Amino acid sequence: MDLIINSHEGDIYLVNEKQHNTEAVLCDNNHRPHRFSSISSIKQHYQEQAIDKVWLVQHSAYDEMCGLQNANQPMKMPLRW
Repeated sequence: MDLIINSHEGDIYLVNEKQHNTEAVLCDNNHRPHRFSSISSIKQHYQEQAIDKVWLVQHSAYDEMCGLQNANQPMKMPLRW
């Protein structure tokens, strides 16, 4: 399984699990996206599972805050797991 960690402002991290060309957001018991406050808490959550690749995706609201169209793609980088 691969993980795509989406980093948002306010120390909010959401995780997408990708397996066999299917990607889904990790949800809690109430079917809402499970929010993490750090990458280490995500690592702890998945410590018992086999993870192949992990990507960090950093979203920035800078262009939107300045009144520009959001033409930039989010920054995506592999993480050592």
